[in-house]
Amino acid sequence: MKLLAGALGFGGCLLTYLASSRQRLLGKPLEQKSAWGLFAGMQLLACALLANIYPPVSAVLLVLTLVILSWIALVLVSAHLARRPILVGSLGLLLTSLVMVTG
Repeated sequence: MKLLAGALGFGGCLLTYLASSRQRLLGKPLEQKSAWGLFAGMQLLACALLANIYPPVSAVLLVLTLVILSWIALVLVSAHLARRPILVGSLGLLLTSLVMVTG
């Protein structure tokens, strides 16, 4: 359950990064409105999944922490791995799964 919530959180952050005009992974950015809508839906679903395990306030704070961690990691990693979205996505999923398992 926690791993799925972490994957949803990172996936939403990856979508918003790929919708940015300054992203370096794709040749052309994704549409912003749909990316941000999917981001919001994925984060709400992650909060709902984590609220089954933790108290609701703790679940929201955990998702917020994951969003901050994911966005910082995406910016740092994509600067070094430009034009490799699969590698960046898999590294991000690995990082979020490690965070979810250890915490």
